[in-house]
Amino acid sequence: MAPPDLLVAGHIVKDITADGWRPGGSVLYAAAQAQKLGLRAGAVTVCGPDVQPQALLDVEWHIVRDTATTSFGNRYEAGSRTQRVPVTARPLNLEDIPSDWRTAPIILLAPVFHDIAPGLPSQLAGRGALLGLGAQGWLRSLHEGRVVAGRVEARPAWLAGDAVFVSEEDVIDPEAVSVWQRVVPVVVLTRAGRGCSVWDATGRHDLAAFATNERDPTGAGDVFATAFLIRLKETGDTMAAARFGMAAAALAVRQAGTESIGGREEIEALIAAEPVKSR
Repeated sequence: MAPPDLLVAGHIVKDITADGWRPGGSVLYAAAQAQKLGLRAGAVTVCGPDVQPQALLDVEWHIVRDTATTSFGNRYEAGSRTQRVPVTARPLNLEDIPSDWRTAPIILLAPVFHDIAPGLPSQLAGRGALLGLGAQGWLRSLHEGRVVAGRVEARPAWLAGDAVFVSEEDVIDPEAVSVWQRVVPVVVLTRAGRGCSVWDATGRHDLAAFATNERDPTGAGDVFATAFLIRLKETGDTMAAARFGMAAAALAVRQAGTESIGGREEIEALIAAEPVKSR
């Protein structure tokens, strides 16, 4: 089997709402964005028998079955999110990824809550892929049943690859993430509607967000990371990748779920409509 153009791994989740639940998880949003950009996406996940990922998104899935599906309760108030994790499935490891898929040119490891073994990035690094990491799932912990932000460690076990993405919501000391650039060439700190900060070989860059009519921000960071990696692979330009990622995220938050995730034409039109701005 030929490897996909982009491999994404992480738990698909049940996002619990007042009306029941809807499918979510970084793996779902990332695969949807890759597909929208014309890439052949391969998604690796662990979930229980109560979720059928193939029915949610028409990409190539490799599904490892467990007894339960990771579940999240999300509540947004005044721009901040409170989360609970009542149920988790078992973590993903190297053996869960089909051997042919491990040679994909772009790989995004996107855990949501300790659902990817911390040693997996180093096992995949150095194989020629552009390897991106979504840090949130390794940083988060529980306090009194609620998901809380983590502290930045200089060299955590999971830090290996080419780019790491983290939201300021997921770390107690957001500015400290710059220390990761000693290990990973590109570090991106997303700041929701206030844009992002990027550390690369040329220094620190602060970029403003695109204007958008936000309805639901869930998955925006995953869309950003996916679009960023795809554009970075295409151009080798970190700033172009950041603008592309922010435009993709601005489109994705217009509706709940994956419905408003944009394609290349929409993303490029938004970039063309707004000049480059620094915060």
